[in-house]
Amino acid sequence: VPPGTPPDRRSLAVRNLLRGEALGLPSGETVALAMGEPPVANGLPAGTYALGQTPLWFYCLREAELLGGARLGPVGGTIVAEVFLGLLEGDTQAYPTQAPKWVPTLPGAAPFRFGFADLLAFAGVS
Repeated sequence: VPPGTPPDRRSLAVRNLLRGEALGLPSGETVALAMGEPPVANGLPAGTYALGQTPLWFYCLREAELLGGARLGPVGGTIVAEVFLGLLEGDTQAYPTQAPKWVPTLPGAAPFRFGFADLLAFAGVS
């Protein structure tokens, strides 16, 4: 937190909510519907946010609590996965850009497939 930050702006939660509002991010319910997912209830006291206007950051936390347990739910998980994929696709030095036809040569559990679980098994940590 930069020096001189007012006490009410020191909380990461508050800063995330303010940043989402400043960027004009859609509500969590709007994103869920656009993804074809049924929105979850925000669980906030009546009057906190209008129904359907839950800030995306809070919505992702609530979705994980209700649906994912120790994992992100469908909206939050998709956002995180798409950010990683976008970063990988934009990296001119990454394997998908440098060698798009490359395929793993280590044996996997299924023919012609080598996933993360196969990598863990190969490393002896699964």
